[in-house]
Amino acid sequence: MLQLLNHILLSYVCIVTISLFLRKGASGVLNAVIKRIRDFPGVDTIIDVLLATKVRDFVRQIDRTDESQVASRPVAVRIPEKGIPHEQLLVEMHNLKGREVKLEDGRVFAYVYTSEGEHYDCIQRAYELFSEGTAAGECHDGLVGEFSRAFMHENALNPMIFPALRKFENETVAMTASMLHGDHNVVGLLTSGGSESILLAVKTYRDRARTLFPHITNPEIVAPITVHPAFVKAAKYFDVKIVHTPLDDNFCPNLGLYKAAITPNTILLVASAPQYCHGIVDPIDKIGKIANEFGLPLHVDACFGGFMLPWVEKLGYEVPIFDFRVAAVTSMSADIHKYGFGLKGSSVLLYRSNDIRKYQYFAYSEWPGGLFASPGLAGTRPGANIASSWAALRSMGVDGYMRNAQQLMNTTNKMKSTIEDIKGLCIIGQPHMTSFAIRSNDPDVDILAVAEVMESQGWKMERQQLPNCLHCSVLPHHIPHTDKFLAALTQAADTVRGNREFSTKGLAGVYGMVAKMPDKTLINDFLIQFFSEVYTTK
Repeated sequence: MLQLLNHILLSYVCIVTISLFLRKGASGVLNAVIKRIRDFPGVDTIIDVLLATKVRDFVRQIDRTDESQVASRPVAVRIPEKGIPHEQLLVEMHNLKGREVKLEDGRVFAYVYTSEGEHYDCIQRAYELFSEGTAAGECHDGLVGEFSRAFMHENALNPMIFPALRKFENETVAMTASMLHGDHNVVGLLTSGGSESILLAVKTYRDRARTLFPHITNPEIVAPITVHPAFVKAAKYFDVKIVHTPLDDNFCPNLGLYKAAITPNTILLVASAPQYCHGIVDPIDKIGKIANEFGLPLHVDACFGGFMLPWVEKLGYEVPIFDFRVAAVTSMSADIHKYGFGLKGSSVLLYRSNDIRKYQYFAYSEWPGGLFASPGLAGTRPGANIASSWAALRSMGVDGYMRNAQQLMNTTNKMKSTIEDIKGLCIIGQPHMTSFAIRSNDPDVDILAVAEVMESQGWKMERQQLPNCLHCSVLPHHIPHTDKFLAALTQAADTVRGNREFSTKGLAGVYGMVAKMPDKTLINDFLIQFFSEVYTTK
């Protein structure tokens, strides 16, 4: 049977080749034949297998590094049970740095643009100044700063030139995947933050749909109204329609309406772990069943909680299943620069397999400057952030993350229980980690006015809407100030009770105006004008 198929395929190729030669001449025959052959079912799979073999051979040829020291794809790297001592990490870092190409030798002609002498020192000091205070717990500023200095000018756009960065990135992805119950097939990439992770995920699934379902010309994404605005940004950037669905009385997605929003144009379902607004994890296992029913991929945005929920669950708190244990979950995003306690500009985007991740990449083979490809949205990828992300996970260790989670949950629980006892205030829903939202349950207490009073006393409050409330993310620097915060909040609620004066001041007045305006496009115009004004040199 196989021999017969080979004869049929060969005969078809001969006929097509002769026909194309007569019409296009020799120059156009090869490309056209390849295109026709790839239209055959299964041919692309064969080509992929052959390409994979050739790529592995190619990487072995150009990889000058010691594979025993710098692994290209560690399959069993996990966050260490105990945080690695700082001095040990620094020794390991310096050993890896010593095997990198030395820029001062003048042998690198791309990717890195530096200046020697006093200017270099000035840039380094400025970087250190504004990277202070970004880490917490075991991973202190000195260690992260050391990593940042060492790799401050290295560029991960080409993973073969800087093998240490390749090791750091692959191992950071592997550690994060393991933490989120991913198996050895889970792959990923470090990005510049949650927004880039989300944008890349949307771009990936759009391109996947273009290839697998070319009949879908108006792709749609279904997501609860509480998903991060980066999904809306991604939809606008990549010409995808986002269909928002409402919440139920518990501030979770209304699953009936969520399911009803799915159409033949739907290419992706989205859920949050947790959603930022109220700190509540969406029912991802139930959304996963909907995804299976319709044969759709499911992305879980755990940018906010990915590096906190696993430890909260290990502490014994009730956390809905949210990660790769849900079979329908095809990708996840988790920010190291949030509760992973790494430098700002560090996020991980994970895919269940490379069959999905391959749609993320961009490749262009016709540029006079050479063959070009990039894994993410950015071209230049700062090495310092990749190195410090690796350092953060290894320095903290499971024990460090667990200690932080325990302390922060104790503080969170104290805050929530006290707030519930403040007359006129309450917590929205049932938050699952170190985050919650405060609202008013008394018409005489305007929660936005409470924020104005708090601001007048030096507290910076995060205002939210639909419904009006205040967001709190509890972090290590809040622990010693918990009692002062709760006392100030109690006093603020008492101050505004029945007093409408504060409801017209500052942002309270702005949010009050927004709530009354039926045409939100005017508010969008206002926000755009705001940025135009702020980002202007006076």
